[in-house]
Amino acid sequence: MNAHERRRSAALRTDRETVLAAAARLRHEAVQAHYAGLARPEFAFGLASILELLALRVADLDPDVRAHVVRVAREMTGDGLDQPSVRRTRRR
Repeated sequence: MNAHERRRSAALRTDRETVLAAAARLRHEAVQAHYAGLARPEFAFGLASILELLALRVADLDPDVRAHVVRVAREMTGDGLDQPSVRRTRRR
């Protein structure tokens, strides 16, 4: 395996783990909300299942679709630049 293939493999593994983490967090939060009597968890479980399917096929996804799925997963897990504590702003 050459350097390019190793980098691609590492990037795909990271993307897969990010999407799986989002699915796990979604399930966890749905269970917690259900315990509090706030929501029906089956909708979150369905979405988590879709995320898991996407994670399993991350290497086969169109690059734009993969980027979007990973971006959404990062937002769901709080692992993105959309967090105010991480966001970078341009100073004038």
